[in-house]
Amino acid sequence: MKPKLTYTVIMCYNFSNTWLGMTRDQRKAFEMEHVVPIFAHYDKLLRRRAYDAEGFCTEFTDFMIIETSDLAYYYYMVEELRDSRLLSDGLCSIDKVFIGIEDGYHQFEEDLAKEVDHESVAA
Repeated sequence: MKPKLTYTVIMCYNFSNTWLGMTRDQRKAFEMEHVVPIFAHYDKLLRRRAYDAEGFCTEFTDFMIIETSDLAYYYYMVEELRDSRLLSDGLCSIDKVFIGIEDGYHQFEEDLAKEVDHESVAA
């Protein structure tokens, strides 16, 4: 049986000066048309939280924490974002991505113990 792991993705991104030059109403309308539908499509498959960082960091303006038990859904969401005008028009760029497994060593140790128990029973 395949173990159920929780993957955590930290996606760091930057909004362009073109984006920042838009009014807040323009940005909201753009987001509603081009970004919200993508996120809505994956709402039941990914847990997503967005954070502002520009006041605290010079490497990126924002970051998102995404949790999933299936990295395929994360990857598909990124592909849809890449195809969207947000990224294709250069309004935003994804600059760094970090991926980890929440408490992965616990699952590893559990699975290792099951293998040892299974091997001892088979012997």
